[in-house]
Amino acid sequence: MHPAPVANVAAIAALAQDLTSAGYSTANVAQLLGHTAAAALDREQVIPARQALVEPLAQGNRLAGLISCFMLADPISTPQAEQLFATLGLDGALALNIVRFTSDDDVVATVDLSAYATDHPGNMWVASDQTALQLGHPLPAEHILGVGKASMTLAEITPRHEVNTALDVGTGCGIQALHLLTHARHVTITDISQRALDFAVFNILLNAAVLDVDPHDLHDRVTVVAGNMLEPVAGQYFELVVTNPPFVIAPVSSTTTHTYRETGHTGDRLVKELIASIDTVLADGGQAVMLANWEMFGEGDWHARLATWPSEAMDIWAIQRSSSDPAQYAEIWLRDSSENLDPQAYAQSYAAYLADFTARGVTQIGFGWVWLRKRANTPPLHRFEYLTATVHQPVARAWSTSVTRHDAVQTETPRWTLADTHLVVPDWVTYEQYQRFGADHPEVLMAKSGAGFGRHIRLDTATAAVLGACDGELTAGQLTAAVAGLLELDDTQTAALQDEITALYVDGFLEVFEHGSPTG
Repeated sequence: MHPAPVANVAAIAALAQDLTSAGYSTANVAQLLGHTAAAALDREQVIPARQALVEPLAQGNRLAGLISCFMLADPISTPQAEQLFATLGLDGALALNIVRFTSDDDVVATVDLSAYATDHPGNMWVASDQTALQLGHPLPAEHILGVGKASMTLAEITPRHEVNTALDVGTGCGIQALHLLTHARHVTITDISQRALDFAVFNILLNAAVLDVDPHDLHDRVTVVAGNMLEPVAGQYFELVVTNPPFVIAPVSSTTTHTYRETGHTGDRLVKELIASIDTVLADGGQAVMLANWEMFGEGDWHARLATWPSEAMDIWAIQRSSSDPAQYAEIWLRDSSENLDPQAYAQSYAAYLADFTARGVTQIGFGWVWLRKRANTPPLHRFEYLTATVHQPVARAWSTSVTRHDAVQTETPRWTLADTHLVVPDWVTYEQYQRFGADHPEVLMAKSGAGFGRHIRLDTATAAVLGACDGELTAGQLTAAVAGLLELDDTQTAALQDEITALYVDGFLEVFEHGSPTG
């Protein structure tokens, strides 16, 4: 593999000027390529993009040159390269290890350097190792992954409240660190791979201007530590921990271990140990968010094992997003590393996956999101959901709001917490009724949220009646009492109705009424 980029502050600043002056942003890339070529490139098909760039390249368009060089990994001429790096210079680009000469004296990229758009702080760039599409062969073991669906998902579920200290475990190319630096005073990044840390530092320096980082005093806001998982930060405490750990469950007999996704541990041992020990680096009240896999063995709840992993001091809210059988799981991750490009190796690896799962009795492998909190004067929270429907990303705000509401409504007082609260159904919640043809009345009542987790839940008659009357005029206590009297509910049934309304409030189906608000 080509050496990782070099953390030369002055040269990286010059590169940033060149990328900016060329208009290298996701919006401009999409506009230049056009919808068809951009969509094809997302499917890893480069021919439409190459066709779309023929004329702009002939006209000396620098944005087209950057796309061709760094996104398509096509060779460019030396004069083209000198034009691209007008401020940095071609020699500077070579010294940064982002391009190299070919035997024909053309210039080719040695990294994937992509534009990355965010709501905050805005346009950025992310360098990583080249993809299998750019390389033309399966990913090497030390591959440093760029921005992908998993990293974007983690960024979208991570709470963005202001914190003093944050930790990015297994930083990879540093994408989570870039996000953390927008709301954390100081960010510590760790990785077992020095190559990953080199990429992460390069990317932080490349985006220093929008991240409010002084590139000449990086340590003021960023600490870089090499080491495995939590070991390099033992004895330290953080308010927020974010990690996309190498959770992929690969056969122990695998000849290639991709450091960005695998550790060589048997089964889901790494995730189990990480969840079990995360409390040792969290400050009181601190939160952790991660992506993870977990194994299931035969019948039983999908979360039966997962629920036992956190320490007693920890809260957990886990959301399973998908479940795969051993064959499906093998296919997902063999495609991820493009091992299908080598049919013989693919067949051997596929068989090894199946043999490993069979030998250990694994029947399903779950994938999902895990939120953890080191409890501090808050009521316990242990929740497990299986949500496979489309969510409305980013869900971080909705998730954090639900946690805050859970804490607020869990009291030891006998009186219902929401009794004096004026509630209203927000505009993003809709009411659905279903019945068979010929039926006199609706047989199924549903509430569907068009925001956050996009939950779709079934209602009983009493709960639907309360929601239908939640216009902010009467309190929740008055409404439930009225419905209970109308339907002749006893005390137990009325208490159950109150619990349903509380759960709907926690999950965002109800909001506190405020005059002048969109829901009021």
